[in-house]
Amino acid sequence: MDLRNNRITVGEILQNPRARALLFREFPMLRDTGVRRQIWNMPLWRVLQLGGRFVSQNRVDSLLRQLRSLD
Repeated sequence: MDLRNNRITVGEILQNPRARALLFREFPMLRDTGVRRQIWNMPLWRVLQLGGRFVSQNRVDSLLRQLRSLD
């Protein structure tokens, strides 16, 4: 998946069924429609910036590698 230098929006990522399953597995709070609504149009870089306080860098790097490997 092309993350467009982390400028892709969360909504665009979640439109891919495999990416959606991956994100829901890694971050179950995304199953909440209220949370998704708040971050749907947010670019990935911003979500990573905000979430960096709560998630380890290793976990973020792993998730990014997995997303990039998706077709």
